[in-house]
Amino acid sequence: MPRTIILLDPAHGGPDSGARFSDQLLEKDLTLSFAAILRASLSTGGFTVIATRDTDPTVLFTADQRAEIANHAHPSACLVLHATSSGNGIHIVTSALTPPGEATGASDPDTPHAPAPWQDAQAAFIPQSLRLANEIGLALLRAKLPVILTQSSIHPLDNLICPAVAIEIAPLATDGSDPIPAADLTYQHTITQAIVIALTSWRTHNTTAAGASR
Repeated sequence: MPRTIILLDPAHGGPDSGARFSDQLLEKDLTLSFAAILRASLSTGGFTVIATRDTDPTVLFTADQRAEIANHAHPSACLVLHATSSGNGIHIVTSALTPPGEATGASDPDTPHAPAPWQDAQAAFIPQSLRLANEIGLALLRAKLPVILTQSSIHPLDNLICPAVAIEIAPLATDGSDPIPAADLTYQHTITQAIVIALTSWRTHNTTAAGASR
C-alpha cells in the first residue's frame, strides 16, 4: 500500500506571532510544538509526514508560501494547525468555497477540468475535505473532547489542492475548575491520538474506494 503523505502547517511564525497566551508563550510556538508531537505519532502510525516549517522563520511566512509548499508536495491531506485562548475544545474548519459541481454542474474533482483560480483551488476538494473533517470530529468525540465543525473562506485553506482542514485547539472546560489550556501536553496527546485514529480510518476508506473503482 502506498504511503499516505500528510502535510502539517503550523500556523504563523516569524513576525506573525498569532495569539498571545502569555509573555512566554505565543501561538506560533504552540502550533510548532504541537506539530512535532503530531508528526511523531503519525510517523509511528505509518504515515509520511512533511511540514511547511520545522522552525520559527526570521521573516514573514505568508499564506501563499505555505500553500505553494503544500501543493508542490502533493500530499494526501493537509492539516493547518492553530491554537486559541478562548472557546472550548477543538474547532475544525473547512473551506466555505462552493464545489464546482454545485456551482456549474461540473463533474467530480477527478474529472479533468480547467485549472481553478488560485483563490478557488480548494473548491474541487470540498467534499473530500468535509469527509476528512467528519472523520477527525468523530474520533475527537469518541475521545470525549468537544468539537465544533465550521466552514470559512480563509488562507491557505482556499488555495490547497488536496483534502484540507484547519484544526484549532482551544482550552478544555472542566467541571468546577480552571479550563485545561491548549498548551497542556496531556490534552495535546489526547487530541493527537484521536487525529491518528481518524486519519488511519480515512486512509483505509480511501484505499478501499480506490480499489473498488479499478
